[in-house]
Amino acid sequence: MKISMCMLLSIIGFSLFAASRPAPLKPGDEFPAVRLQNQDGELVNLFSYKGKWLILYFYPKDGTPGCRKEALAFTRLKNDYSALNAVVFGVNPAGSASHKKFVKKYKLKIDLLVDNKKKLMKLFGVKSFFGFCSRDTVLINPAGRVEKIYRGVSPEGSPGDILTYIRSHQSR
Repeated sequence: MKISMCMLLSIIGFSLFAASRPAPLKPGDEFPAVRLQNQDGELVNLFSYKGKWLILYFYPKDGTPGCRKEALAFTRLKNDYSALNAVVFGVNPAGSASHKKFVKKYKLKIDLLVDNKKKLMKLFGVKSFFGFCSRDTVLINPAGRVEKIYRGVSPEGSPGDILTYIRSHQSR
Protein backbone atom coordinates (compact mmCIF):
# COMPACT_ATOMS: atom_id res chain seq x y z
CA MET A 1 0.00 0.00 0.00
CA LYS A 2 2.86 2.40 0.84
CA ILE A 3 4.51 1.84 -2.52
CA SER A 4 1.27 2.44 -4.38
CA MET A 5 0.59 5.65 -2.44
CA CYS A 6 4.15 6.90 -3.08
CA MET A 7 3.83 6.16 -6.78
CA LEU A 8 0.48 7.93 -6.94
CA LEU A 9 1.86 11.02 -5.19
CA SER A 10 4.89 11.02 -7.52
CA ILE A 11 2.69 10.85 -10.60
CA ILE A 12 0.45 13.64 -9.31
CA GLY A 13 3.48 15.78 -8.43
CA PHE A 14 5.08 15.26 -11.83
CA SER A 15 1.79 16.00 -13.60
CA LEU A 16 1.42 19.28 -11.71
CA PHE A 17 5.05 20.19 -12.49
CA ALA A 18 4.65 19.38 -16.20
CA ALA A 19 1.37 21.28 -16.40
CA SER A 20 2.95 24.41 -14.89
CA ARG A 21 5.65 24.59 -17.59
CA PRO A 22 4.70 26.46 -20.74
CA ALA A 23 4.52 24.42 -23.94
CA PRO A 24 7.47 24.90 -26.30
CA LEU A 25 7.00 27.22 -29.24
CA LYS A 26 5.86 25.65 -32.49
CA PRO A 27 5.74 26.79 -36.12
CA GLY A 28 3.57 29.87 -36.49
CA ASP A 29 4.24 31.12 -32.94
CA GLU A 30 5.74 34.56 -32.45
CA PHE A 31 9.36 34.57 -31.31
CA PRO A 32 9.65 36.58 -28.06
CA ALA A 33 12.41 39.00 -27.13
CA VAL A 34 15.38 36.96 -25.88
CA ARG A 35 18.85 38.22 -25.00
CA LEU A 36 21.90 36.00 -24.54
CA GLN A 37 25.65 36.54 -24.37
CA ASN A 38 27.87 35.54 -27.25
CA GLN A 39 31.38 34.09 -27.09
CA ASP A 40 32.83 37.56 -26.41
CA GLY A 41 30.48 38.25 -23.50
CA GLU A 42 28.43 40.73 -25.56
CA LEU A 43 24.68 40.74 -25.05
CA VAL A 44 22.82 39.76 -28.24
CA ASN A 45 19.17 40.79 -28.54
CA LEU A 46 17.69 38.18 -30.89
CA PHE A 47 14.49 40.19 -31.33
CA SER A 48 16.55 42.91 -33.04
CA TYR A 49 16.95 40.52 -36.00
CA LYS A 50 13.25 40.77 -36.86
CA GLY A 51 13.11 41.45 -40.60
CA LYS A 52 15.77 38.80 -41.25
CA TRP A 53 15.74 35.03 -41.33
CA LEU A 54 17.17 33.87 -38.01
CA ILE A 55 18.77 30.43 -37.72
CA LEU A 56 19.36 29.13 -34.20
CA TYR A 57 21.23 25.86 -34.30
CA PHE A 58 21.57 23.97 -31.05
CA TYR A 59 24.57 21.68 -30.75
CA PRO A 60 25.84 19.37 -27.99
CA LYS A 61 29.42 20.44 -27.22
CA ASP A 62 32.12 22.84 -28.41
CA GLY A 63 34.93 21.16 -30.31
CA THR A 64 33.50 17.67 -30.77
CA PRO A 65 33.72 16.21 -34.30
CA GLY A 66 30.04 16.57 -35.25
CA CYS A 67 29.74 20.02 -33.71
CA ARG A 68 32.93 21.13 -35.46
CA LYS A 69 31.58 19.90 -38.83
CA GLU A 70 28.28 21.71 -38.32
CA ALA A 71 29.92 24.98 -37.23
CA LEU A 72 32.34 24.87 -40.16
CA ALA A 73 29.49 24.17 -42.60
CA PHE A 74 27.56 27.20 -41.32
CA THR A 75 30.78 29.27 -41.50
CA ARG A 76 31.38 28.23 -45.15
CA LEU A 77 27.80 29.24 -46.02
CA LYS A 78 27.79 32.51 -44.05
CA ASN A 79 28.01 34.72 -47.16
CA ASP A 80 25.21 32.75 -48.84
CA TYR A 81 23.04 33.24 -45.76
CA SER A 82 23.87 36.95 -45.61
CA ALA A 83 22.88 37.33 -49.29
CA LEU A 84 19.45 35.94 -48.33
CA ASN A 85 19.08 38.34 -45.39
CA ALA A 86 19.72 35.54 -42.88
CA VAL A 87 21.87 35.33 -39.78
CA VAL A 88 23.10 32.21 -37.97
CA PHE A 89 23.77 31.64 -34.28
CA GLY A 90 25.03 28.47 -32.62
CA VAL A 91 23.56 27.82 -29.16
CA ASN A 92 24.37 25.53 -26.26
CA PRO A 93 24.70 25.69 -22.45
CA ALA A 94 28.52 26.08 -22.41
CA GLY A 95 30.05 29.32 -21.17
CA SER A 96 31.55 32.13 -23.21
CA ALA A 97 35.14 30.97 -22.55
CA SER A 98 34.43 27.57 -24.11
CA HIS A 99 32.63 29.20 -27.05
CA LYS A 100 35.45 31.71 -27.57
CA LYS A 101 38.05 28.93 -27.64
CA PHE A 102 35.93 26.99 -30.18
CA VAL A 103 35.50 30.06 -32.41
CA LYS A 104 39.19 30.90 -32.29
CA LYS A 105 40.50 27.36 -32.83
CA TYR A 106 38.37 26.73 -35.94
CA LYS A 107 38.18 30.35 -37.20
CA LEU A 108 34.39 30.31 -37.08
CA LYS A 109 32.60 33.28 -38.65
CA ILE A 110 29.37 32.84 -36.68
CA ASP A 111 28.51 33.86 -33.14
CA LEU A 112 27.90 31.22 -30.49
CA LEU A 113 25.38 32.04 -27.77
CA VAL A 114 25.57 31.03 -24.12
CA ASP A 115 22.33 29.41 -22.93
CA ASN A 116 23.58 28.29 -19.51
CA LYS A 117 20.13 28.77 -17.95
CA LYS A 118 18.62 26.83 -20.88
CA LYS A 119 16.13 29.62 -21.51
CA LEU A 120 16.21 29.29 -25.30
CA MET A 121 16.41 25.50 -25.11
CA LYS A 122 13.23 25.36 -23.01
CA LEU A 123 11.51 27.86 -25.30
CA PHE A 124 11.92 25.45 -28.23
CA GLY A 125 11.75 22.12 -26.39
CA VAL A 126 15.40 21.31 -27.06
CA LYS A 127 16.27 18.30 -24.94
CA SER A 128 19.07 18.47 -22.40
CA PHE A 129 21.10 15.61 -20.99
CA PHE A 130 24.24 15.60 -18.84
CA GLY A 131 24.97 19.26 -19.66
CA PHE A 132 24.60 18.76 -23.41
CA CYS A 133 21.69 19.58 -25.67
CA SER A 134 20.16 17.79 -28.62
CA ARG A 135 21.15 18.77 -32.16
CA ASP A 136 18.11 20.79 -33.26
CA THR A 137 17.76 23.85 -35.48
CA VAL A 138 15.08 26.53 -35.31
CA LEU A 139 14.29 28.81 -38.23
CA ILE A 140 12.59 32.14 -37.48
CA ASN A 141 11.14 33.96 -40.49
CA PRO A 142 11.54 37.71 -41.16
CA ALA A 143 8.06 38.35 -39.70
CA GLY A 144 9.42 37.14 -36.33
CA ARG A 145 7.53 33.84 -36.29
CA VAL A 146 8.81 30.32 -35.89
CA GLU A 147 8.99 28.96 -39.44
CA LYS A 148 10.36 25.46 -38.85
CA ILE A 149 11.91 23.34 -36.12
CA TYR A 150 14.31 20.65 -37.26
CA ARG A 151 14.93 17.87 -34.71
CA GLY A 152 17.98 15.60 -34.61
CA VAL A 153 19.63 17.23 -37.60
CA SER A 154 22.67 16.06 -39.55
CA PRO A 155 25.74 18.14 -38.65
CA GLU A 156 26.92 18.26 -42.26
CA GLY A 157 23.68 18.32 -44.26
CA SER A 158 21.49 20.59 -42.19
CA PRO A 159 23.21 23.93 -42.99
CA GLY A 160 22.75 23.36 -46.73
CA ASP A 161 19.19 22.08 -46.32
CA ILE A 162 18.20 25.19 -44.38
CA LEU A 163 19.82 27.44 -46.98
CA THR A 164 17.83 25.67 -49.71
CA TYR A 165 14.60 26.10 -47.70
CA ILE A 166 15.20 29.84 -47.27
CA ARG A 167 15.96 30.25 -50.99
CA SER A 168 12.70 28.51 -51.89
CA HIS A 169 10.69 30.70 -49.50
CA GLN A 170 12.43 34.00 -50.19
CA SER A 171 9.59 35.50 -52.24
CA ARG A 172 6.92 34.98 -49.58
